[in-house]
Amino acid sequence: MKRKGSITVFLSLSLASVLLLFFLLLDLSRIYGQKQKADVISDIAAQSIFADYNRYLWDNYRILGVDASYGSGGGADFSMMESRMQEYLLKNGMSTDTKGREFFQLATEKCEVTQYGFITDDNGRSFLKQAAKQQKFEVAQKALEKALDRNKETEDAAEESEDVDELIDKGGEAMTESESIEVEEIPEGMEKPAEDEVNPIDQIKEWKDNGILAQVLPSSAKISDKKADLSEAVSKRTLARGNCAVSEKLSPVERALFAEYEKTHFSNYKNDLGHDGLSYEWEYVICGEDTDKGNLSGVVTRLLGLREASNFLSLMADEAKVAQADAHALTLAGWTGNAAIVNAVFFGLIASWAYMESVLDVRLLLSGGKVSIMKSPAEWTTTDLLTLPQWFDVNKKAKEGADGITYEGFLLTMSALQTEKTLGLRSLDLLENSARLQGDYSNLRMDQVVVNAEFSYQYSSEPAFFSLFALSDQNFPTLKLLRTREMTYLSD
Repeated sequence: MKRKGSITVFLSLSLASVLLLFFLLLDLSRIYGQKQKADVISDIAAQSIFADYNRYLWDNYRILGVDASYGSGGGADFSMMESRMQEYLLKNGMSTDTKGREFFQLATEKCEVTQYGFITDDNGRSFLKQAAKQQKFEVAQKALEKALDRNKETEDAAEESEDVDELIDKGGEAMTESESIEVEEIPEGMEKPAEDEVNPIDQIKEWKDNGILAQVLPSSAKISDKKADLSEAVSKRTLARGNCAVSEKLSPVERALFAEYEKTHFSNYKNDLGHDGLSYEWEYVICGEDTDKGNLSGVVTRLLGLREASNFLSLMADEAKVAQADAHALTLAGWTGNAAIVNAVFFGLIASWAYMESVLDVRLLLSGGKVSIMKSPAEWTTTDLLTLPQWFDVNKKAKEGADGITYEGFLLTMSALQTEKTLGLRSLDLLENSARLQGDYSNLRMDQVVVNAEFSYQYSSEPAFFSLFALSDQNFPTLKLLRTREMTYLSD
C-alpha cells in the first residue's frame, strides 16, 4: 500500500507539472495572440478615423482630410476623435474589462491623439503636397518636363524685358517736353511735325483709359458677377496649428505638379467645373480678389504684361520693325536735336507697338486660341506702326500660333511665379468657401482639417490560466500592451 501511495503522489506531482507547463504555454500563446490582436485592432481603429474624411473636399477637389471638429466649427475636438476610436475598438473585439470569456480578452485602458497636423500648417504646405501627389497620377512625366521648360522660358523673357507701360509713359513725357522747345532751337534741316502727324504713343495712352477688360472682351462676353465673402478666409485669419507639421518645402517638380492640379481641379474663365463659390478659382489663386470680375481683370493685366515682355523682345530683334520705329521717332522728335528725347520717343513707339500686339494676343487667348511665347516675324499681326488704331476694334485678334500655348497654359506660368504661401492659403480659401456653401459643411474650417496624426493605444489583460496555480491570493502582474499608429494622406 505504501508503494501504491508513493506512485499516486508521484503521478499527482507529474500531472501538476504537466498541467502547469500546459497552462503556461496556453498563457504564452494567449499573450502572442493578444499582441497580434492589438496590432490589427489598432490598425483598424486608426484607418477608420482617417476613412471618415470630408466627402465634399474629395468629390470636388480630390483632397483628403478629417474634420476634427466633426461639423461643429468650434475647434478641433480630439476627445471626439478619441471617443470614436474607442467605439471602433469595441466593435472589433476590444473590451472595457480585463476579464471575460473570450480567449484573447483585452481591455482598452486608453486611446489618444498624441500628434496631429492640419492641412493649413506651414501656409498650406500639406495641401500643396497632397495636391501634387494627386496630380502625379494624372500627368505624364514628359508633359511635366515640357511645363517646366515652358515656365522657365517665359520667366526669362519677363526678367530680361523693360517695363513696357513705363516706356510708353516716358515716350509720352518726351513728346510733351519737345512741345516746349522754341522754334529757333530746331536743328538745321529739321521741321516740327505737322499737327495731324500720327503719334501712336498718344493714341495708345488714350485708348488704354477704357479699362483692361473693355480692350480685350466684346460687350457680349459673359463675365461672372459672383462675389465671395472672404473677410474671415484662411489667408486672412489667425490659424490653429498642429504639432507635427510637414517641414520639407515643395520641390520644383511638386510646384509644377501643383500648377497642373490647378488646371485640372480649379475652375477658370475657359473651364467652369461647377463648384460652389467663385467661378474663376484659378484666377483667384493668382490675384486674390473677392469677385470673379476682379480676378479676371487681374489675370488679364498680368497676361498682358507677360505678352508685352515677349513682344517687346520680338520687336527689338526685328530689324525692319526697329527701322520703322526709328524713322518715325526722328519724324516726331528729331527736330528737337535732343538725342535723349528722340531715344525716349523711339522706345515709347516700340512699347506702344508691343502693347497693341499684346492686346490682340490676349483677345485670341480668351477666345480659345494659342499664342507663341516668342513670335516670329511671320506670326506678327500689327505690321504697320502707323495704323495701330485700326486694331482697337475688340473683335480683331492676333494670328494663331501653331506651336503656341493657350490661356490655361499662361495661367500655369503665372502659378509658377507665385510664392508657396500664396498658392497654399488662397487655394484653401477656395476649398473652405466652396464647402461652406453646402448645408452639411457650413461650419467647416480648414484649420481644423487633419491630414496626418499619431495615435497611441494602451491595452491590458489579466493572466487566464497560469494564475490557476497560485498558492496564495497574490496578484499576478497585469499584461500591458502599448501601440502607436501614424496615419497620413501625404505619403505615396
